[in-house]
Amino acid sequence: MNRLGFYIENTTVRWLREALRQVKPPVILIHAQDRGLLRDIRRELSPDSFIVGRLYKTPQQQQAWLDSGEPERYGREFAEEIIYYDFQLAKEVGENGRLLIDAWMSLNEAIRGPASFPDDEVDDEFRRRAEAYDRFQVAFKERLEQEGLVAVAFNFAAGNFTKPEHYLDWFPRTLEAYTYLGFHEYGWPSLKPGPDVATAALYYRTCMEGIRQQYGDKFKVIMTEAGLTMAYGHPENPDEGWLNTREPLTEDQYWQSLLWYNNEMLKDPYVMGACLFEVGHTSKWQTFRHLGEDNQGNPILLMNRIEALNDIPGPTEPPEPPEPSSGDIYERVGKLVDDLTHEREVIAGIPDQTDAVERALTPLNAPATGAIEAEMLAHNLRTRVNQVSATLTQLESNPDIDPDAIQRMKEEADLAAQQLDALSPRVAKAEAAGQQVQAVAQAFPAQKRAAQQTPGLLTQVESLLERAQRLQSDLPGGEFTPPPGVQDIREDMPHHPTKTWPSRMPSQIKLIVVHHTVTSPETDPIALARALIARRDLPGLPYHFLVQGDGDGFWAEPLETAVGQTLKDEINQKAVGVALAGNFTNDPPPEPQLDAAAAIIAQLIKTYGLNVDTDVIGRSEVDPVASPGKQWLQGAKYKVTLLDKVRALL
Repeated sequence: MNRLGFYIENTTVRWLREALRQVKPPVILIHAQDRGLLRDIRRELSPDSFIVGRLYKTPQQQQAWLDSGEPERYGREFAEEIIYYDFQLAKEVGENGRLLIDAWMSLNEAIRGPASFPDDEVDDEFRRRAEAYDRFQVAFKERLEQEGLVAVAFNFAAGNFTKPEHYLDWFPRTLEAYTYLGFHEYGWPSLKPGPDVATAALYYRTCMEGIRQQYGDKFKVIMTEAGLTMAYGHPENPDEGWLNTREPLTEDQYWQSLLWYNNEMLKDPYVMGACLFEVGHTSKWQTFRHLGEDNQGNPILLMNRIEALNDIPGPTEPPEPPEPSSGDIYERVGKLVDDLTHEREVIAGIPDQTDAVERALTPLNAPATGAIEAEMLAHNLRTRVNQVSATLTQLESNPDIDPDAIQRMKEEADLAAQQLDALSPRVAKAEAAGQQVQAVAQAFPAQKRAAQQTPGLLTQVESLLERAQRLQSDLPGGEFTPPPGVQDIREDMPHHPTKTWPSRMPSQIKLIVVHHTVTSPETDPIALARALIARRDLPGLPYHFLVQGDGDGFWAEPLETAVGQTLKDEINQKAVGVALAGNFTNDPPPEPQLDAAAAIIAQLIKTYGLNVDTDVIGRSEVDPVASPGKQWLQGAKYKVTLLDKVRALL
């Protein structure tokens, strides 16, 4: 699954349209000046992309608005400029019924963030501009909403806002009003943290954890800029990308960052994607390019790599909660026993888990204290360096001191300051981790005391489980009655002259295993049993039921027989085997065959109090084999179809 999108500033870059058609990026940020390209995107290039529009404003214009004393007024005026821009481009609908542009940025990297100040001690200018921007964004959004348009908040420079409180403290109005939040995340020479790496990647996650705790799950996050730039954590801070001429990266090096970042974004369902800066590049940003050729004239193949991500399945969705019980007493009591058994195991394990946490916390206390102290030491060292720089500046006017020596010392002091600045994000991260460890350590004693109460709770759960098991054993077992259309041929089935399958009590039946025979759909169970006895020396047919392709079903082996249907004796002892005649590697079973199998399975579930969601499996789910065919869990996924039919019958 792909979460890597495009940042498009220049819409005339060669191969851009081909890249859009090839990748179909999940998100696009575009400088809104090419109505024709936007129409083509909606028509056929990438119709489902979530497109964020940007109307460029200079940093000077942005600062003037925030310093005006009337941020609401300018927020509304900027929204109106977007509404009426290019003959109301913002309100045009594409051929697929979606707006050409789904949402609009407010300002871009409008203010310096708290993380760029030592110890987050912001100055009065920040306080004034943060308050103004909070008001500006709300007015901007409200005016757009009056025209049915959507806004994206924040879009701050990478590494400027790194903690939840940076947003919670300064932008409460924005968080209350907005759904879509924009983040910028860069690093060098990688996005993935590591030695000699400076990165802002995943600060969004740190911040969103705190924001979502307070405001809920309403937010959608877009990285409106993301990539690699030497400006992040580099001593000289040149704003150049992976194809710079001083420290260029290979395409493989850059791709490793993108691949890691894509995998991380997939872990957060609220993330829509990241707009890679820049896919539609201008000459100023050509070292960030993703299309064309690299510095050696080799074709850049990033689009092929990104496209391949679309063929990789994303994280599995959490299962839907099961439907309420249909009222069958066997199923309800069985579920109660299973739930209480699980709770007993969980509660019984709490003391061991508590001890494990305590063992893990103890060696972390000293490093946590050291990490917190390191933040203070780094701050003090930065202050000392500033003092040295100021003293050297004063000494420049002293005729008795060699000016070249002064200059060398100033350069060394500047280098030390730059190195400290580069270390600052890592030191701050370590300090934050130390604070978290200490917070857990302070809260742990109360949690430990609560854990010490588990013996009494465990006794209560065990008592309830015992009563539920007694109720389960007291229920009438019932006898299996084959559904209409299923012939009982147990007496006619051939068996090995000396070998027999093990026997079991009907109360041991807890599972249904589905197979395919890899034979003709018209396979006769009696003929199949004879062949297996003769060729494989089996005791008899290794299935209890067989269903032919036309829907004819046969009850072939007694349910008290634990046939050898899998490689695991513990499965065979508790499972009923239902075989579908045929091979379902390339195609699923026909409807009549599925209908007959569903009727048998539904009757087994009702008779033995089984659960349709957990107690019906294919053999491939317990053994390394293909049965009941590749289409069981992939392709047609006929397991879903079969179980839906069973639920309908229940």
